[in-house]
Amino acid sequence: MFNLNFTKYKYFTLSFSFLTILFGFVLTFTQHGGFAHSLDFDGGLRSVVELPIGKTRADLETFFKKTEIDPVIILLEKDKNIYQIDIGLDSIPKVEEMFQAIPEAERDQGTSSIDKFVQILKREFGLPKEKVLSADQVGAVVGGELTSTGITLLLTTLGIILVYLSYRSQFKFALASAIALIHDILFTLAMIGFLQIKPSVPLIAALLTLLGYSINDKIVVFDRIRENAHGKENLALSNIINVSISQTLGRTINTSLTTLISLVAIIIGGAVELYDFAFVLIFGVVIGTYSSIFIAAPISEIYDNIRRRRKLA
Repeated sequence: MFNLNFTKYKYFTLSFSFLTILFGFVLTFTQHGGFAHSLDFDGGLRSVVELPIGKTRADLETFFKKTEIDPVIILLEKDKNIYQIDIGLDSIPKVEEMFQAIPEAERDQGTSSIDKFVQILKREFGLPKEKVLSADQVGAVVGGELTSTGITLLLTTLGIILVYLSYRSQFKFALASAIALIHDILFTLAMIGFLQIKPSVPLIAALLTLLGYSINDKIVVFDRIRENAHGKENLALSNIINVSISQTLGRTINTSLTTLISLVAIIIGGAVELYDFAFVLIFGVVIGTYSSIFIAAPISEIYDNIRRRRKLA
């Protein structure tokens, strides 16, 4: 079997990942002032309306582009032409400005921001009162709870994986897998911040799904390393790693490609609301596959070399 030397450039790949993640976060906070804002996490205005026949998402997008408001538009019911429209708190000054432009005689009663937003929608799209199905102002407290829950879920998942792999295999493989998973999450978060993808509940689901996919790939690689290392304790781990990765490479590539095909299908034929979810998972699958070969395995080798040197000292 033809074996590639995957561990030869371990310090290059580790440095590349570290610098790329650092670069992504630096750009996120220097160029964009942090991660993108979203109603789910930061609060804002949410309305659900039934548009008249003939009006589409394109009409909504055209209107908001003209008003310089950046909304999140979700099609809830295609048959009834029902849309959910979310705008962030940073758009409220623009709503106030647009409301003041409405002739006073045409304004409805209501002084809150959501009331004013609804009046703007009703006037622009000719919506009768009964076509405004709901209108709420979402507070940032909800966002804080979602953030806390998301972080707790991620940390809990990492902890369970570390304990499971320590029991199932060896500690060096568990440690390497946990570090590689953190690498996958940080790499993906750096990409999310750099591209200013709005945080949402589906995005948290994508990150958790990424953890599950990534750890599965790493378990396959480390199981083969453990099998090949049995009875060869005196053999350099780097040689065993290279052989093991070569043996599992075909399976890894096939699994990644079939997963990517499913995710691309979501983007091509799925709802617009799933684009961010699918895009983040596509990126995560690629990074997860890369980290199994070029991050997790080299870290286990580095740990093993340090442990051996301490034993000999």
